[in-house]
Amino acid sequence: MHRQTIMAASLSVMALVALAGHASAQTANDDPTSGILSLDPAQGPQRFDMSITAGGDIDADDLGRDCAGDISDAPSLRLRYGSGGDTLRIIATSNTDTSLVIQTPAGDWLCNDDAMGGLDPIISLSSPAAGDYAIWVGRVSSFWGSGDAEPVELTLLDIDGDAATRRYLPTPATLELSAGFQPSEIGVHVTANGAVRPRAWDNRCGAAASETSALNLTYDGNGAGLTIRAEAQADVTLLVRAPDGSFECNDELESVDFVSIPSAETGQYTIWVGPQTDEARRSLVPTRLILSEF
Repeated sequence: MHRQTIMAASLSVMALVALAGHASAQTANDDPTSGILSLDPAQGPQRFDMSITAGGDIDADDLGRDCAGDISDAPSLRLRYGSGGDTLRIIATSNTDTSLVIQTPAGDWLCNDDAMGGLDPIISLSSPAAGDYAIWVGRVSSFWGSGDAEPVELTLLDIDGDAATRRYLPTPATLELSAGFQPSEIGVHVTANGAVRPRAWDNRCGAAASETSALNLTYDGNGAGLTIRAEAQADVTLLVRAPDGSFECNDELESVDFVSIPSAETGQYTIWVGPQTDEARRSLVPTRLILSEF
């Protein structure tokens, strides 16, 4: 395990391995444990952050040079990436040592361990091909013991290649989840923007929000209940449009902003987050959406 720091200027030449046609125990076509994310470069620079878990019982070292850590059979996440992108960066950050393993649309394998400096991996692709990228997050070492799943923040940046790795305002993406997704709570970072009131916003919610949704969630619940919770430093309101066109909103029911939908039907759930106070409406409020089942 190498702990050297690699400066941002060297990201484009970081050590990667591309092993086209390499035989592996990984099944890239299996349903990913944390869903399918769709990003379209035509929407401009964007960033997507979500909480997943790292680890598994398969040794990624067998995939080749620069591959490290224990990974699962099914991917952690599948990225459906559109055409015309300049630079795609995928980063995993956590309190312990993790690695990244990616299978590209062409079937090549890319791996990295520690290139962000410290113990965090990054893979940077110039002129990335459109298509599906299967992403695994590996556990290189553990403070909790062998076999334990570890919390990881996975960041996907679709940016101009000359730009620094910084926090772009998230562009609404489509995240697809199926019943039984893992981890049991998936956190997605969004921005509450109160500049414009959407036509669909119900006056009883008592807040403004951008006409642009914070997240478009496609959910195949198979009869499961779905809870969507919002956490922010400022007072925010949550609005959800269900597949049947009905709306649910909440502002601090029992001091928590959440919407619970029993027996959630399959389809798209459009989610908005709006600031409550006049001061917050004039700014952008970082918010964490937490998706879980019951």
